[in-house]
Amino acid sequence: MIVIITGPTGVGKTALSIDVAQYFNTEIISGDAMQIYQTMDIGTAKITEEEAKQVPHHMIDILDPSEAYSVARYQADVRSLIETFKSRDKLPLIVGGTGFYIKSVVHDFNFDQAYRDDTVEKAYEHLSNDTLYQTLQAVDQATANNVHPNNRKRVIQALNRVDQGAPRSQQINQEKVVYPYVLIVLTMDRQTLYDRINARVSQMFDNGLLEEAKQLYDRGDVSKTASQAIGYKECFAYFDGVLSLDDAKSLIKQRSRQYAKRQLTYFKHQFKKSHVLDVTDMSAQDKVTTVIDIIKKAQNKTS
Repeated sequence: MIVIITGPTGVGKTALSIDVAQYFNTEIISGDAMQIYQTMDIGTAKITEEEAKQVPHHMIDILDPSEAYSVARYQADVRSLIETFKSRDKLPLIVGGTGFYIKSVVHDFNFDQAYRDDTVEKAYEHLSNDTLYQTLQAVDQATANNVHPNNRKRVIQALNRVDQGAPRSQQINQEKVVYPYVLIVLTMDRQTLYDRINARVSQMFDNGLLEEAKQLYDRGDVSKTASQAIGYKECFAYFDGVLSLDDAKSLIKQRSRQYAKRQLTYFKHQFKKSHVLDVTDMSAQDKVTTVIDIIKKAQNKTS
């Protein structure tokens, strides 16, 4: 059985997951699409050195920011890790908030590369991201639901599949479960969560986010995947003179709040069975105890 602890950014997944991992004597697989990148620490809210010492973490700092990454690679990498966990008699514990990545691991997503053709981007270069996304919604709504409107490359690839008569949504059976799993979705009163997100972004700047982003910006070779991370792309716009620093900070907070809302929507609608846990008024110990109890009951059902 696979255990997944997820929820919106800022809800408190990291601290809880460390306690849960220690209880079950296991390790953590990151379910965050951007924490795979080295040096992108502050903006992705990566675990601290002290937290890393408490529990081994996987799928963190595995790539240089110049390298592109995809959900297909994540699926393959994490499924390999899961098999390693099983061989070591460890409980696979995935923790993070990138819903599509996580679902691709435990559900039957078939990332057939036969229809990928990077050259088709030229045929769409005159269209805006919004227009491309609206086009995809019209011809393959199921795929559009799982693609971010600004992920231009994936939108174009999905449109190309439709043109070739093989929509991505017909190539995957998203409801078929590959690994039995228990999904725990942490949630929180919206205003409380938004206040936490705003405070978290402010703390990131206090901790040196601008300097971290500037080092990436000065490299000039950051991949499109990495450069789309919230917190970095706004800082890059500031360095380009497109945004003032105050506007960049405000935009990061706004986009982080919007992302949190999308995360909750995704997990509530894309996974039919989940344990939604409102942690607004729960103590740290109560959260740990409740989650451990949920996992134990799931284990008993599958044993």
